[in-house]
Amino acid sequence: MELHQIQKDLHRVFTDLYQSLDSYSDSDFLSKKDESTWSLGQMYEHISSASKKFFLANVQRCIDQRKGQDGGEMTEYGIGMYKLGSFPDMKIKIPKVFGEPEIIPQAKEQYKIEIKEILQGVDAMTAQVELASETYKVAHPVLGYLNAKEWFQNLEMHTRHHLKQKAELESYL
Repeated sequence: MELHQIQKDLHRVFTDLYQSLDSYSDSDFLSKKDESTWSLGQMYEHISSASKKFFLANVQRCIDQRKGQDGGEMTEYGIGMYKLGSFPDMKIKIPKVFGEPEIIPQAKEQYKIEIKEILQGVDAMTAQVELASETYKVAHPVLGYLNAKEWFQNLEMHTRHHLKQKAELESYL
């Protein structure tokens, strides 16, 4: 996929998340269908945290050529996912390697700030991703070794995947 299309798609999915924040009451944002289902607030916290501390951080590692290696392969699962261009149409649990800490949501207004920061990071990194080495890669715990552009695309696929979850959680309100 072309890099500027990924950037455009990232703006689309994060704008959807941003605009939806105004449609939730504070209690709706925190309510849960049951103990095994996240609230909308927990989903937003996961997306925000993963975007900044995992996806964009690994894009930057590839750009800086640190904490990775020259070369490395995707797993079969990773190859399949990139061929598909999206996460599989199924619910995915966070790998046990990350543990399962309770996700504590912030106030809705904080996510407006976070989403703006994420999109500023996306825009600032796009040109750097275009110039980044295609062979320098950082390991993903499930997908294998990804270069800067693949990490960038993975951010979009991850966030888009959560739009399905968002629709499901909204249906419980």
